[in-house]
Amino acid sequence: MRVLYICADLGIPILGRKGAATHVRNLVAALERAGHTVVVAAPTKTKSPWEEPARPPTSLLMLPPGTVTTAVVSSLKEVVGRLGVGSSLPSEIRRLLYDQELFPRLLRRFKDDAPDLIYERGSVLATAGARLADELGRPFLLELNAPLSLEQSTYRGGGSSELAAAAEKWLLARADAVLPVSAPLAEHVASLGVPTERIHVVPNGVDRALFYPGPPESGTRGRWGLGEGPVLGFVGGLRPWHGAELLPPLFERLSARYEGLQLLIVGNGPLQETLRSEISKRGLSARAVFTGAVPQEDVPPLLRELSAALAPYPRPEHAFYFSPLKLFEYMACGAPVVASAIGQITEVVKNGETGLLCPPGNLDALEAACDRLLSEPLLRRRLGEAAAREVGERYTWDANARRIAEIGAGLLGRFPRPT
Repeated sequence: MRVLYICADLGIPILGRKGAATHVRNLVAALERAGHTVVVAAPTKTKSPWEEPARPPTSLLMLPPGTVTTAVVSSLKEVVGRLGVGSSLPSEIRRLLYDQELFPRLLRRFKDDAPDLIYERGSVLATAGARLADELGRPFLLELNAPLSLEQSTYRGGGSSELAAAAEKWLLARADAVLPVSAPLAEHVASLGVPTERIHVVPNGVDRALFYPGPPESGTRGRWGLGEGPVLGFVGGLRPWHGAELLPPLFERLSARYEGLQLLIVGNGPLQETLRSEISKRGLSARAVFTGAVPQEDVPPLLRELSAALAPYPRPEHAFYFSPLKLFEYMACGAPVVASAIGQITEVVKNGETGLLCPPGNLDALEAACDRLLSEPLLRRRLGEAAAREVGERYTWDANARRIAEIGAGLLGRFPRPT
């Protein structure tokens, strides 16, 4: 099949190091391995001009915002800055204007040579993919990684919550298949009126050619400044909803009992300096390593060094709809996992069999679980080996690509190829 994959989110640098970007690239690569032809359309290549881009998909169509959108948003930012207030208005207007210009650009490109499927990673206020599918008479598959309007109001502080909610409902109503990444997200989709037969849960996965169990590699610790002691590890965005705030007090408690214990934090985000400061206050800076964001291929060797891989999510005010990419990558590399017992995590991790679960936000329980792993090498090995088998059998990008292709093939019969 010929697939047009649209990632219209201006906050996802398609060749960058964000988890969302690696998700897109991994799924596209899996579709290509399965024999499908994929064109990826996206607005942003990398977050910074200094960032080394990842290897691009075979066919990448870069469609950045046009001059009119850029000029309008620049003017709005100038006005907001002059008034000395914080406002999300410029970014919201940017999303709206970009969506308006993206549709005709895609239509001009594909109207005389339509894809078989149009697949879009859903984003706030994005409607171009659904409009294009309707215009070309092709099936529209919508991947959903979050409740779009809820995420906008909760995590981005946008003022256009009513508009975002209306756009989300409009988009879902026009999708021939909706692919939420978790069961709680599927429930959200159903609550907005989408028939259950059009909803297909497709969790995140891993690339088994990159993430696999094995012994630590020579030189990894030296490269990143790690010593010889055991390592607690956290991979991901340093943001409040990832539970990273628990890392400094957890590290302090365990360091008192385990000489040479180290903390490895892979990733960046707004909490990075706060975490550095909190670790410094505890006199543990010399035993903590912050790598910042690293290329995906550098992550597996780090995971194989971990005595405990942490996913300490707090309990949010809404349903836990995430499908944590870090969880699958930890497990695929055989790293023993300690995670919060919440949402999809309880489906993926079997407590005491493929990892250890604890109540979300409970520092005492998190400490006790890590203590078990640090003191029981055989338990670490047993859990890690079982986790790697579980992920290898159930949660891979190749399996996701097959599932998506099956769903798409089932829809094609209802959409005669346009002449």
